[in-house]
Amino acid sequence: MLFVRFLEFVGGIIEAVVRLYHTHRPDGCWEYMSAIIGPIGSRALLNVHLKKIGGHMQALEGITVLDFCRNAPGMFCTTVLADLGADVLMIERPMDETRSAYEKLVAGIQGDDDARQHACFNALQRNKRSIALNLKDPEAQDIFQKLAETTDVVVEGFRPGVMDRLGAGYEKVRSINPRAVYCSVSGYGQDGPYAQLAGHDINYISFAGALGLIGPRDGKPSIPLNLIADYAGGGLCGAVGILAALMAREKTGIGQYVDIAMSEGVLYMLSGMISDVLSRGVSTERAGNRLNGGAPYYNVYQTKDGKYFSIAAIEPWFWTNLCHALDREDLLPHQDATGHQKTVVEQAFAEAFLAKTRDEWFEELKGANISVGKVYSLSEALDDPHVKERGMLLEIEAPDIPEGKVRQVATSIHLSETPGEVRHLGSVTGQHTSSVLENLGFDAATVADLIRRQVVQ
Repeated sequence: MLFVRFLEFVGGIIEAVVRLYHTHRPDGCWEYMSAIIGPIGSRALLNVHLKKIGGHMQALEGITVLDFCRNAPGMFCTTVLADLGADVLMIERPMDETRSAYEKLVAGIQGDDDARQHACFNALQRNKRSIALNLKDPEAQDIFQKLAETTDVVVEGFRPGVMDRLGAGYEKVRSINPRAVYCSVSGYGQDGPYAQLAGHDINYISFAGALGLIGPRDGKPSIPLNLIADYAGGGLCGAVGILAALMAREKTGIGQYVDIAMSEGVLYMLSGMISDVLSRGVSTERAGNRLNGGAPYYNVYQTKDGKYFSIAAIEPWFWTNLCHALDREDLLPHQDATGHQKTVVEQAFAEAFLAKTRDEWFEELKGANISVGKVYSLSEALDDPHVKERGMLLEIEAPDIPEGKVRQVATSIHLSETPGEVRHLGSVTGQHTSSVLENLGFDAATVADLIRRQVVQ
């Protein structure tokens, strides 16, 4: 017991030192502590103290991010970082009516409701603070440069050249802080003939060849939600790139530029199919691949109640189990049927699944070792017991709104020792301007004057 109390005491001292050291060199705190008592000892002692007080570290705690993003890809990138503990500071424009309109769109809010409500409902702004700077003003430039001196990461989502014109481009930041990691999330990258081309998710997946693969063989391509390029090719690839650059900085001591093109992120995810094109000269067509609707055993079928059910009996043993479960052993030899026989299999499955409701099929087949799933609406997905038990729905206190709470989706990255969390809801534009400036050394009178002159908001 005495030894445990000693560890708690030392852990308290270490926590204080770590927090102090974060201020000067956030990424180097463990390097500093390891030099004193070794990497295992420093973490163990701090964890003892954190568990004692009922808290926990977060994986990116101490990492600071300046976020210039205005649209979903970059915003999702910084949300991933923020949910894992990074201190994300949004750099926004003063008196920006576009942001309020965007928040309403994302939240599905109509009318002139209080801006705080829009921010609370906008999951892409949670865990982030906000400062509004008029970067066209020299005084605002000075403020940005002070922030850049100590930041770990800068993320922006404009077309190439915009940040340079704002005086906040990579070369500028690197000259101020060589350790900074600078990430640009754009449609087509920082160079090439399409670099300045406007675009959205549908355009990026078009150029990458993904849209041409989705939909019926004899119809036009089916447009998916903007998850492929915006969120996966842009946001997630951006977050991975940033984390890789931060890890490299631990070895080199310097930051680097991370150039993320959403269209290339989609190409990257298509690497398996693209290898066929490159090696065999064969390009997959819509509904011509077993994974895009071209196979009866990897498809969706309507059920008795008008809903849909998905099956994925790719492996031979899944196919065997499916045929037995449907009492259609006659189909066993025809998993890879083509032509007329394929049509026969498709019709047989379509007729079979109409015999029962979606939920009845799931209850019957889930224990038969077959890859199956209920095609849910979003509201059904959120109400699924598996989602609830896994803790993927959060209820966050929000005293500023009438309901008093907001429900949001949790991070899907489950870390056993340093879990992510929602520390606070979204911020209104400039909500933290005064506190950020005070931390930079500005007195209250100067802050008030800067606000009055709309250098900041």
